[in-house]
Amino acid sequence: MSERPKRAVRKPTRLLDEVAKSTPPRTKRKAQQLAIDDNALDALLTNPKSTLTSMDISDLINANTWAFLSDASKAHLAKLLPPTAFSDYQRTIDPDHPSSSRKDADPNAMIIDIPQDPLSSYKADRVLPSVFTDPHFLAAAHTFQDHLYSGWLKDDFKAKVAKYEEGVRNGTLAAPWKDQEWEKEHAMLENDALTSSKPHSTGGAIKAGHTSDVRIYDLAKNSVIQVGDIISYKRNFTMLDVTVEKDVLVQSLNTRARSLTVLLESGPTQHLPPYLLMPDAPDPVPPTQSMEITSPTMLETGILDLDGRVERGKRPNGNAWKVLTVYRWREDGVSSMDDNRGGRESHGTLHYLRNSHFSDS
Repeated sequence: MSERPKRAVRKPTRLLDEVAKSTPPRTKRKAQQLAIDDNALDALLTNPKSTLTSMDISDLINANTWAFLSDASKAHLAKLLPPTAFSDYQRTIDPDHPSSSRKDADPNAMIIDIPQDPLSSYKADRVLPSVFTDPHFLAAAHTFQDHLYSGWLKDDFKAKVAKYEEGVRNGTLAAPWKDQEWEKEHAMLENDALTSSKPHSTGGAIKAGHTSDVRIYDLAKNSVIQVGDIISYKRNFTMLDVTVEKDVLVQSLNTRARSLTVLLESGPTQHLPPYLLMPDAPDPVPPTQSMEITSPTMLETGILDLDGRVERGKRPNGNAWKVLTVYRWREDGVSSMDDNRGGRESHGTLHYLRNSHFSDS
């Protein structure tokens, strides 16, 4: 009888062993420091389409993320926090308060003269976790998101702000709309080529109305400006670092043309020659120029054209009535003839005289 073939006996396979074979061996990887892309960081903090504008800022800036920062980063950021954000903050009373504890301080000393003690240590390890949920802190964070969304953190917008601030400091900033609104409110329709066609009273007094209705000829007709007066011009062009000053002498009043004839010197010369400063002055001789004007703006334009230092394209819009001052001899005849205006004294700007005459009419 033949023997039956024997079955091979194999060791049973366990599930854990199969999993161990299929799982690749773990290898240790060196920690790699992530390189920060400067362009991506700049876009994140300046681009109006940044994800920071639409996220809940509390998810990014909170006590947990603060704990993950390095000590150097914490020390740097702690300097930007207010003194109330630290656990060692001490409340103080203003030195001027009656309850102030500064009994030894000089009562006549100003606040800037009194040494101020630091209100807190500004140490990073003393930052209160509650500062990140404080309404004031969250409001500032939301304001940052608003500024980021509005594009106010972009370089081109910062350049515009810097240019505006520089213009405010040096006086070169001009806002034409302000002059337009002023003229609109006061009905300033002054035109060098157009004379006023409104009727005037025969008694020499100007009827009540807007001060813009008062022309320079009306001031002369009512003796606010007189023949022999000197009208002194002065304007500082800070953008060019140039100050233009020039005296003009009122020579005559032209009734038909409703204008004034004035005398002035050519070039940057400020004062008139001495022979024109005396009473009953003779006729002018060159280089003294004669000019017929109907408005302060026309006079200012002529002065700047003769001076030649400020081009027309670089002249800002301004109220010429405020840069022209009237000088006149005293009524008692007592004057000093030693100055450059023949002893005449200031009576005020044309702007002041026009408003005063209007209010007195």
